Amino acid sequence: MGRRIRETRNSQQISQETLADMAGVDRSHMGFIERGKRDIRVSTLFKIARALKMPPGNLLDF
Repeated sequence: MGRRIRETRNSQQISQETLADMAGVDRSHMGFIERGKRDIRVSTLFKIARALKMPPGNLLDF
């Protein structure tokens, strides 16, 4: 999931710090999420998806 968040963020040319601010997530926590070092709560997934203007399911790895 973290890889998809990073790829989407980069494709939208949004910095990690900006995305964290838009989603209301601490920047260091966003870094851990993107590197797959932290589990993510469903509520945080929805915040990040909303900030990226996409459905949360698009950020999940299947």
